[in-house]
Amino acid sequence: MPNKIRKENTKLASILFFTFITLILFSPVFEKMPFLAALNIDNMLTFLCFIGIILFQLKQPKALMTQEYLVIALLLIIIVLGLFGNRVANVYGWTFIVLDIWSICKCFIAYFFGRLAFRPGFFSSQINGLVLYSKWVIGVLFLLLLVNLVYPIWPSTEIRMGIKTQYLIFPHATYLSATVFFCMLFLGLKNVRYHIPFLAMGGILIFFAARNKGLIFIGIYFFMLLFQHYAKKKSFKISYLILPVITLIASFWEIIDTRLLSSTTSARSLLYQAAFKIADMYAPFGAGFASFGSGSSVKNYSHLYDKFRFYEYYGFTRENPQYLNDSFIAMFIAQFGYIGTACFALILLIFLLMINRRSGRIQAFTLVLFLYAMTSLFTELYLTTSLGIITFFLIGIAFGDEKEKPRLRKDDLWKKPLH
Repeated sequence: MPNKIRKENTKLASILFFTFITLILFSPVFEKMPFLAALNIDNMLTFLCFIGIILFQLKQPKALMTQEYLVIALLLIIIVLGLFGNRVANVYGWTFIVLDIWSICKCFIAYFFGRLAFRPGFFSSQINGLVLYSKWVIGVLFLLLLVNLVYPIWPSTEIRMGIKTQYLIFPHATYLSATVFFCMLFLGLKNVRYHIPFLAMGGILIFFAARNKGLIFIGIYFFMLLFQHYAKKKSFKISYLILPVITLIASFWEIIDTRLLSSTTSARSLLYQAAFKIADMYAPFGAGFASFGSGSSVKNYSHLYDKFRFYEYYGFTRENPQYLNDSFIAMFIAQFGYIGTACFALILLIFLLMINRRSGRIQAFTLVLFLYAMTSLFTELYLTTSLGIITFFLIGIAFGDEKEKPRLRKDDLWKKPLH
């Protein structure tokens, strides 16, 4: 009887797992449908995750690692800084402030749901299913691409890298590129050499999505695949990344400087320039929630946009604000100042240290996911979108896969369940 109950629970958990992944990966597609748009799938699923965390912890509490408590503490500090910043910068409207807090916390809620809702070893037990799932997704999308190249059912007028960008069923090429990338990562979890045709199809899909970031991460992904054989015996040390990162920054510094820092015409450069000015104006707290660069600040059209005369630039006006929330890091610098940004940098460092303690395919999988997310922070509000939610959900469930958590210098703060 206990074995039967355990199998039924595993089956239910598997259904929950794949349902969550599908709804999050394809939420931009579902929300294009008028009768589903009102559901706001990202927020609905994240709220259910939040309720799930509470229920699971009440029923059968699990201990967190010391580093995870530190992440929660740093996140609380950032929230307090934001609230102080709201008072200093005279940004009011509790609806917008609460929505901003929720938006920033969504990915962390998804992470802890993945960590706490599933038993140790669950992620490994789902790898075969993930591989089959990925083959279906990539195969169907590739067929749709072939059809669209011959007869454009989903036409596009955007030209990037000399080719017409393909969106297919997604509202933006970024979602197509990211969905395929996640599926390619799943294929890399087992017997990669048997999945080469599907990896090739995934690479072609990302090429036609024409996103620079996607192409860069194909290279990083294949590098990690080659490393995995070595990683079975020894962990990949995060310090190995220092030289490649420095080399890449040095090689592309002129592009980085032009697009993000010094340009007077680049949308993201204007965001960063304004962000640093705002951080200086409202030091040490920043301007607070819903003040700059976030979804709520756009809906509210923060007074800071008028102050910096953003209404004079295309894509920054009330009628057409498409570029106003185009960078997570710029938003963070402006809203939480240098102290809040330092706290966020510490959160990222903690995640890197936790990844550094893993090994083999789990480490390779979580490291590539994490690097993909971190790079995206400079170019979009990644962590507040469905892509940020699924990234940290997968990292959380992968971290919880080990039956014995690695000791990270200190014992768990919460050693025993509360009864």
